[in-house]
Amino acid sequence: MKLINLQVKNFRNIKQLTLNITKNINIIYGGNAQGKTSILEAIYLLGITKSFRVNDDRSIVNSGNEFYEVRGTFRKNLKNTFNIRLFFSINEGKHLFWEQKKVKTFSEMIGKVPVILLSLEDLELTYGSPSFRRKFIDILISQIDPLYLQALKQLIRILKNRNKLLSMIKEGGQKEEALIPWNLQLAEHASYVCLKRHEIIEEINPLIYHFYKNVSGRNEKIEIKYKSFFDAAALKEKEVMKTLYLKKLNEVKERDINYTTTTIGPHRDDLIFFKDDALIKIFGSQGENKTFLISLKFAEAVLMEKIIDEKPILLLDDIFSELDLTRIQKVVENIQHLQFQTFITTTNAEKFDSGLSDVGLWHVQNGQVHYEA
Repeated sequence: MKLINLQVKNFRNIKQLTLNITKNINIIYGGNAQGKTSILEAIYLLGITKSFRVNDDRSIVNSGNEFYEVRGTFRKNLKNTFNIRLFFSINEGKHLFWEQKKVKTFSEMIGKVPVILLSLEDLELTYGSPSFRRKFIDILISQIDPLYLQALKQLIRILKNRNKLLSMIKEGGQKEEALIPWNLQLAEHASYVCLKRHEIIEEINPLIYHFYKNVSGRNEKIEIKYKSFFDAAALKEKEVMKTLYLKKLNEVKERDINYTTTTIGPHRDDLIFFKDDALIKIFGSQGENKTFLISLKFAEAVLMEKIIDEKPILLLDDIFSELDLTRIQKVVENIQHLQFQTFITTTNAEKFDSGLSDVGLWHVQNGQVHYEA
C-alpha cells in the first residue's frame, strides 16, 4: 500500500496542504508544534477513521473555521489506485467517502488502508492501563480480520445492554433468568475475540523477539503474555471457551448484579510485556521500553503483510528519543530493509544521514510544508 497524494484543509494549524509523495521513506522534520504530527494524524484518519490524539473531531478543526477535510489517493498492489475523503463539519458531523461514494458504516473502511502507528501516546502501552493494550490489539486484529471487528462491535453492544439489565435486576425490575439470552450472545462473541487475540499474540511473539534482538544487539527473551479470564489451555477451541465462559458468568452472577456490571470477559483482559521474564514497565529502562515498542510495530507490520498480502503504511512519530546512536542506526536499517512506505517525524533530520535511499525530506514550519529532497 502506498499513499501517493495527500490533501489537507483546515486541519489543526494546517490551513491547506497538498503532498505529492514519490518516495518510500518520508522524513518530516521541524520544530515542536509546527504540524509534523498533524500530517501523520491525517494519514491515520484515512486508515482508521479516528484520530489517535483526541476523541472530539471539533478540536481538530483549524481555529476560526467550521470544518476540516482530508483526502488521500492510494495505490494498492503497485497498480490499483483509489481515493478516500474524510470530511468533518461542526454542524454536519463526520462523513467518509470511498471513490466519491458515501460510506454508511465507518467500520467497513477498517483494513482498506492498513496503517501501523508508533507515537508518544504509545508509551501508554507499557506504562498505562489495560485499556490501552486492549485498544492496541483490537486495532491490529480489526485491520486483518473483519469478523473480529464485527464480533467486537457486538460485544460492546451486548455488554452495554447486559449491564443495564443487571441494574434492573438489582432494583427488582427484572428476574435473573432474563440474563440467559444475553449470556449466550456474550459467550458467542467473547470466545471469538479472546481466541483471535491469543492466536495473534502467539504469531507476533517470535517476530518481536527477532526485531528486539536486531535493534538492541542483545539476545534477551522478549514476550507478550495474554492475561485472560480463560485458562491458557482453554484458549484453543471456541466451543470449549463458550461453555467455560457461560459457567463462569453463572458463578459470578451475584457479584455482577451487586456491582451492576459484567466483571469478567475480554473487556477486562490485559497484555503483559516481559523481558527475560521480568515486567518491562518496571524493570526496563526508557530506552528498552522504546526499543520494545519499535520492535512491536515492526512485528505488527510484518505479520499484517503476511496475513493480508499487502504492505501497511508505517507512521513513526518522534521515535528516536531515549535511543542511543547504535539503536537509531539499527532502526533505520530495518526501515530501509522492510520496504514499507514510512512517514517519520523528527526535530533533527541529521539523524538520517546514514546512506538511506528512496527518501523524501519535508520541512514543516507554522503549518507550511516544503519538499527539500
